[in-house]
Amino acid sequence: MDLSEIFGFLIILKETLKILPKNGKLVASIAFLSLLLPSVLFLSFVYFYQSLTAYVFASYTDPEYSDSDNHVVKYLALLLAVEIAFLLIFVIISSLSSTTTILVSAYSYTGKKLDPKDLFSSIKRTWKKPFSRRLYSSSSSLSSRFLSIAVVLAIFLVFMYPNFMTICAFVIFGVIVFIFQLYSSVVYVLSVVVSIVEDSSGVEALGKAEKLVKGGQRLHGFTLNLFFNLVAASFEDGGVGKGRKARYGGASASMDSCSTCSSILHVAVILISPGTYYYIDKLSVDNVTIYYGLFFLNLVSLLRILALIAYTVFYFRCKKRHDEEEEEEM
Repeated sequence: MDLSEIFGFLIILKETLKILPKNGKLVASIAFLSLLLPSVLFLSFVYFYQSLTAYVFASYTDPEYSDSDNHVVKYLALLLAVEIAFLLIFVIISSLSSTTTILVSAYSYTGKKLDPKDLFSSIKRTWKKPFSRRLYSSSSSLSSRFLSIAVVLAIFLVFMYPNFMTICAFVIFGVIVFIFQLYSSVVYVLSVVVSIVEDSSGVEALGKAEKLVKGGQRLHGFTLNLFFNLVAASFEDGGVGKGRKARYGGASASMDSCSTCSSILHVAVILISPGTYYYIDKLSVDNVTIYYGLFFLNLVSLLRILALIAYTVFYFRCKKRHDEEEEEEM
């Protein structure tokens, strides 16, 4: 295998950095809003959660309050509803941000004049596609379901038989699953870009993406995914620290969600984490937890933007090579 096939993603990253200055103000505005809106959403949730928790436990410890168990059940139901609502809002923000980033990157790469009216029209027409593609991919992928079940079973085995062999087997299995997810997600991510740039349906975009990654291009997408995962992992370990990460649970740094245009799983962990930390840390959510949540949320948002721009460049490179191969065959 030629080294250029393995390190071809560096050319993609180089071209990504080249197009960043083009429409730089617009890209900066997208990045700013992609950081601001989720951060405000996260802080609003934490504030609501703390207020609701304080009220519920004040009522629960009140000796005059007789129906405390029913009160807690209602509280948990309300908290779950609020988490789902906040997560849905984040998904909408993420889809809008992803669509805008891909469209602006496409304009920048091709050198076309960016008409605000055409841009807003395209956003209005295609903003639902990143989320709908995620749902379609999740509902139609039997391999993902199998892997999810296998991972859960592996975790149970480690807890039931905590010895050196089971832990090593779990680590090896986890690495294999991680690599498989990164490799298989290349087509999915590219199909999101195809659906937005070419304004095509989900099934059509998936088929087009499958054709585009033939001939060694999938390897470039895989190494691109791997690169963003390593960057995320290094930031998490370096910026937060292993000790604090162990104490607060630490959401996974996998950039599979980032590179697949949606950080839904990461944000679900972050939004639900105050509830988890509540029971772990003696019913309290401290500032360090909130700062860590904001740090990781903003990190994911920034890397997601860079990954989307890189994948837009990757799409045009795949398309160019695919067109050249078709011309040679003719």
